[in-house]
Amino acid sequence: MYLCIVKLHIKHILFIAVLLLFGCTQEVKIDPLKRSKVDGLNKEAFLNRYKEPDLCLERAKAALVFVHDSLPDYIDGELRALNNMAFAYYQVTDYEEATKLLEQVEELVAKERPGMKNAEVESVIARLLKARLLQRSCFIADSYELLYDIGKSDIMEDDGGDLLHNYAQTEYYITLLTLNFHYRNGKEADVMSIIDDIESRRKELKVDYAQDLELNYAIAYGLQSAGESKRALEYCDYNFEILENPHTGAFCLYHYANTLQMTASILKSMPGTVPADSVLALYDEARQCFFEYGDPYQMLGGVTSTARYALLIGDTLRAHEVLEEWRAMRGTWKPFSAPKMELGYFDVIIRSCLAETADENRRWYEHRCELEDYVVQNEKEDFALQNSLSTANRRSSLLSRFSLVLGAMLVVLVALVALLWRVTLRLRREKRQLEEAKRRDVERIANVETCLSVMRHDVSPFIGYLRNPDLPTELRSEVLEQLLRTFDNIKNWTSLSIPSGLVFTPSVFALQEVMEEVRSQVITPSKGVALSFEETTMRVWGDRLLVTILLRNLVNNALQHTVEGAVTVSADSVDGMVEIAIADTGSGMEEAQLESLFSASRPDGDHGFGLILCRHIVKKHDDNTRRGCRIWAESVPGKGTTMRVILAATPQ
Repeated sequence: MYLCIVKLHIKHILFIAVLLLFGCTQEVKIDPLKRSKVDGLNKEAFLNRYKEPDLCLERAKAALVFVHDSLPDYIDGELRALNNMAFAYYQVTDYEEATKLLEQVEELVAKERPGMKNAEVESVIARLLKARLLQRSCFIADSYELLYDIGKSDIMEDDGGDLLHNYAQTEYYITLLTLNFHYRNGKEADVMSIIDDIESRRKELKVDYAQDLELNYAIAYGLQSAGESKRALEYCDYNFEILENPHTGAFCLYHYANTLQMTASILKSMPGTVPADSVLALYDEARQCFFEYGDPYQMLGGVTSTARYALLIGDTLRAHEVLEEWRAMRGTWKPFSAPKMELGYFDVIIRSCLAETADENRRWYEHRCELEDYVVQNEKEDFALQNSLSTANRRSSLLSRFSLVLGAMLVVLVALVALLWRVTLRLRREKRQLEEAKRRDVERIANVETCLSVMRHDVSPFIGYLRNPDLPTELRSEVLEQLLRTFDNIKNWTSLSIPSGLVFTPSVFALQEVMEEVRSQVITPSKGVALSFEETTMRVWGDRLLVTILLRNLVNNALQHTVEGAVTVSADSVDGMVEIAIADTGSGMEEAQLESLFSASRPDGDHGFGLILCRHIVKKHDDNTRRGCRIWAESVPGKGTTMRVILAATPQ
């Protein structure tokens, strides 16, 4: 009884396991119309992520609601909507909402539900935005640790070229540059190596105009921090060209303000380039654009930059106006945490002597010191993390060197084995060469014997005719012509048959051109015999000269054995090959004659270099093309013979 229960439980477990296996691997089908609606909303949200964060948020929320209500299996659409919403909240400095959404992305990715194709890249995009949030809160070490892991991931090595991967890669470079030149005061070499990497991959990292603008801005900021002011200005010019082009529709107030402020900052580092009032005007215009855009973080940056420069050039009144305007508005905005940005602001406000009382100035100074301590503490943690990573890298380097030494020893051992193997192969090759040379010598002797035997038989009748003093002049001329043709065939045959003879020169050529050439070279048909070449568009892959000799010999042979009727030359395509047929209405041949037709020693004694030469030409083609080239004859006694040749049509 217990045994039966155990068996029953095992069956149930196996059944459940099979269900789980096939249920998890089954592909989820998504309604294409509903999916296109979600994708359309997400695309609109993405394209407006910088231009209109509120519109981006609205469209992303609509996509998320539609997924939850009508398309719950479309996880990729849900992930995209969540990331779009998080970015929109980041743009308006609502860090709390952005963080919640990023946590939802990670939770959704961790579930590994079926149908998730973009989970990995969406997870990277979410972590990059989290790294930016950490930077603004001055958690530099945590931000760098995230970026370090992402930099080692497959996403950064993937060159798939789709929009999401490109977006993730550009966001990585932007975030890494921001961390190094703004929050870590990166060394020039560090910043320049990042910029060099970006510029080398720039052509393949295409997303949209907004991403081009953001990446250009990040590169310009990095170049300025590295002292490359002129190159930084070039990237600002690139942005102005994009923003001012009316045909692209790429104008964005956020990027326009950023580029203005960056241009002013670069010109500030190049004294005497433009008047100080013009630089201040650039700072002020950027500040006003940020106020119109409505992002508190950027507004504070615009106020701080403008007031700082105004104090630098001695325009204290303008600095006070800008700072007072911010103080008047600050109470209407939701509080946010940006320690490094606020530290700069309190530096400026203290230097401006704007405090109405000593107590107010003291509170400002105390708050500034708190901010500075907070920033310095985070910088120390980042420094400790860098040291830890450097130590790990050094250990990895030592391990790599040890591996290299061990590898070198293995290479030496392998090289010795390879050397011995090469010596063995060389000895084997020399043995084969000796055997091949012996085979060629035997073949030469056989060819010479065959040549002498056939030549004696074919030339003897012509010599007998020529020794006859009563031979008519016309017949003498014809005999001489036949004798010359025989010698020409002997020359061609020996070139082909004797080793290291005629070189095979392949090309693709029109068969019709060869037919026309042969038409002008063959012997004149007897009276009552018609010679026709059917037109063809076929092309042959082979040696054109050899094919011409082949066709000429076969046509001549057919004409010689046709007393009346016709000789027809045609071509057709058979299984991707070219089949040439030379049909005559001659006397035909018996089966025994067909079997020995291409032999140098035929039983009927009718020797001829022409067909032997044809056999060698076709063999030469088959040896060089490896496509099954061949020649054969079909004949009916008393009705005629058809010679067929198969040649390659095109190279493999």
